[in-house]
Amino acid sequence: MGRHILSLQEITQDDVQRCGGKATSLGELTRAGARVPPGFCIVADAFFYVVNSNSLRDRIADIAARLSFEDYNDVEEKTAHIRSLITSAALPGDLERDILEHYRALVSGDNKFVAVRSSVAVKDSPISSFPGMMDTYHYVLGEAEVLEKIRECWASLWTARAAFARHQKNVLQDRGLIACVIQLMVNADTAGVLFTANPITKATNEVVIESNWGLGESVVSGRSMNDFYVLDKDGLAIKQKKIAHKTVMVTMDGDRGSGRKEQPVPPERATAPTLSEVQLVELGEVSKKIEQHFNFNADIEWAYQNGTLYILQTRRIRYRGE
Repeated sequence: MGRHILSLQEITQDDVQRCGGKATSLGELTRAGARVPPGFCIVADAFFYVVNSNSLRDRIADIAARLSFEDYNDVEEKTAHIRSLITSAALPGDLERDILEHYRALVSGDNKFVAVRSSVAVKDSPISSFPGMMDTYHYVLGEAEVLEKIRECWASLWTARAAFARHQKNVLQDRGLIACVIQLMVNADTAGVLFTANPITKATNEVVIESNWGLGESVVSGRSMNDFYVLDKDGLAIKQKKIAHKTVMVTMDGDRGSGRKEQPVPPERATAPTLSEVQLVELGEVSKKIEQHFNFNADIEWAYQNGTLYILQTRRIRYRGE
């Protein structure tokens, strides 16, 4: 692939500084044998290529140096200025051609929608994630929208919440790295999160699953009531099962033809289980393989589309209080 693009299959655990934590994890998931939506990564150097080719480096550094973290409105205003510089930046011709070439190859089948996902790291640091700090875009359609969302993904390195997160972690503002992952969109029927150890009790002999209809965004954001399952890790028998009265789900925004929207759960599905026993066992089996491959208790995002399981992300479990 081009010098600024790697397929997910090419990314190894040594590529965190090039590709960020999320893309590196996706590369490792493919090696673990998990079914990961196909895609590619626009490496972190591409962002700096765009910044330098638009003569933005000094302008961004000057604004960042004047951030006053005692004044939230000041940070909001200045980071918004930085984002506007990035979202209006021109892409160098060779980079734009490379991105569009790989995008066209990716959507050559029936599925024309992609997700544009941020993948971050900190330069010369073991930090490889800022969960929830940068932006992801779902159901992105067409070349113009893909290029727009890539710029917005880069710009999300400079949201106020991301700048505050770096400040709180004593990370210099210019040390942030951001890559973009472009993947075929999984139009999820059911999605959620799974933990290969109980995130509350830390019991390592349990698998905990939360699920809802539609995209897993409703589960991850904490905005929905979710079905809750606890499995015995050894035999994958169901130890606990709570079917919630589900009220909110996230789906494609059919009115716009792209993007996502939050909508009510249809009444007939509100109290129906989101997962079958067969699917629970499959999730348990796949999660144990992932845990074994990564050699840590894993926090896994997953989705089912038309009965097929896709793994969207994994990372080490962050227990409460850590």
